[in-house]
Amino acid sequence: MIKQLLPFALAFALLLSACGGDTKEKEYDPAATAAALQESTAFSDALEALDKDVAAILYGLEEGTVQDCAVYTSLSAGAEEIAVLVLSDTDATSAALTALKNRVEDQKTALKDYQPAEVSKLDHAIIQQRGNSVLLVVAADPDAAQAVLDKQ
Repeated sequence: MIKQLLPFALAFALLLSACGGDTKEKEYDPAATAAALQESTAFSDALEALDKDVAAILYGLEEGTVQDCAVYTSLSAGAEEIAVLVLSDTDATSAALTALKNRVEDQKTALKDYQPAEVSKLDHAIIQQRGNSVLLVVAADPDAAQAVLDKQ
């Protein structure tokens, strides 16, 4: 009787494992995502690339937790910015997500008197997480930026 049930038990186990599939969310590709955003019509300012070390300092992250990134900030000291970061683990990802939110709030405070027109861009900042990657986009046209992200 057990020998007769064994094939059914194995088939059932295989079926259950197949249903699980790969549930890990696809992470942002920093270079591709940043390039697609820059090629869009979402930005009105020229953006300058920052290297990984400077980006980690800018966002207050431990340098070793940033595995890959593409970060661009406004050349005019405005609010426009692209940050796509891939982190080493879930704790680092959570810290980076908080850091990006804090960056937006800090920029609002810094720019409200200096460049008040830039604050509206920050009010529509896009902050997202996919797997162990996080993204911040502050653009003149947030809808155009979101359209690019929706295609990723």
